[in-house]
Amino acid sequence: MERKFTFQERMKLLQIKHKKTALRDSLIAMAVISVPLFGYSWFIPAEEAEDTRPDNVDYRISMVGDMMMGRHVLEAANQANEPIDRVFDYVTPFFHESDYTTGNFENPVMDPDDPEIAPQIEDAELHNKDIHFFAEPDSVDALIDAGFDSVNLANNHMLDYGDLSLNQTLDHMRDADIELVGIGDALNIDEEDTGDLDASRIETFENEDGVRFGIIGFTDVFVQGFSASDYVGGVFTSEYVGLTILREQLQEAKLPEEDGGLGIDVMMVHVHWGDEYQVGYNETQEALAQFMNNYGADIIIGHHSHVLEPLTVVENNDGHRTFVMNSLGNFVFDQGWSRTKESVIAQLDFLDDGSTEMSFVPIRIGDTKPYETAGPLKSYHDFRIYRTLRKELNSDWWTVEDGRLKVDLDAAGVLEGVGPS
Repeated sequence: MERKFTFQERMKLLQIKHKKTALRDSLIAMAVISVPLFGYSWFIPAEEAEDTRPDNVDYRISMVGDMMMGRHVLEAANQANEPIDRVFDYVTPFFHESDYTTGNFENPVMDPDDPEIAPQIEDAELHNKDIHFFAEPDSVDALIDAGFDSVNLANNHMLDYGDLSLNQTLDHMRDADIELVGIGDALNIDEEDTGDLDASRIETFENEDGVRFGIIGFTDVFVQGFSASDYVGGVFTSEYVGLTILREQLQEAKLPEEDGGLGIDVMMVHVHWGDEYQVGYNETQEALAQFMNNYGADIIIGHHSHVLEPLTVVENNDGHRTFVMNSLGNFVFDQGWSRTKESVIAQLDFLDDGSTEMSFVPIRIGDTKPYETAGPLKSYHDFRIYRTLRKELNSDWWTVEDGRLKVDLDAAGVLEGVGPS
């Protein structure tokens, strides 16, 4: 009579049998799990964008968040045996088809191949910081070739290496074909008289209809010793008299030229603020946005948190409204958390019918490269991005059309009276 195995004996036999096939079964399981996780990048590679500008757009300004071209971003380029400009492989057409492009540049520029500079870098690291970034000089060419007209340098990494990073950055970028805001040789100085760069300077430009734009860079997140002041170079911060200077600059910007002002119609402010990795903005951001609104800011370009934050509109007692992009998230970065890979290109469009809108191109970051969402997971990624951005906007102000979140600035009461008369 055949003996029956006990339960314990059957379990032991199963363990012995499983050991023989464990490697095969594990490989099969990994392959099955990997398809939904990685199949998007394996089977649907990102492609360079095409025809990014509709015919009805008369004038377009593109804006992006944090760009960092050091650390693992540089390592990825080196491992691929490609130049650093690879990071813009898929998005350059958006900027080439814009009239003006700006973003936040989240690192100083230093040359480790310079025999005079290389020995100083390690010793120059600030000891009151845990994370230190720097990019190499070819990153400046990458920005210019991609189509950037200006970058904000007022942020919490620009002086990671103290005066060395400040001086090196100005040496490599001051005379390059790109405008710098938020950094300078001192604060609130006369550039024409001194020939130096004012950290609180306003960059100005115009469109063909005579609309005059201004852009300034400012940070509420900084490290002791970063702040520009009288006779001291650095970045434009809220420390010392920073808020007073910001108020004066915004007021002067909006004054007509005949009254000694800059006659700016659309005043834009790059502001580095908020809490890292927090999807919602904080009370300090609310207060600072209201402050800038009170003194004439029209568009606020926020960054620092490395994640997208809700869009808001603030209004002062005179009825002036400001469109606030609390954070545009990362644009070129090496962080791995899913929300740090969600991004947008914000585009301020003046349309041929006289209306204005702000549209948002949904972006993902893969292998340190931003690219427009695509493939079978596009709807899912777009939903996540749009849900965060529009959650606090009046539903009558926004629509989703042509693969973009579009905000009607006329309906939102922003930029009233700006444009062709």
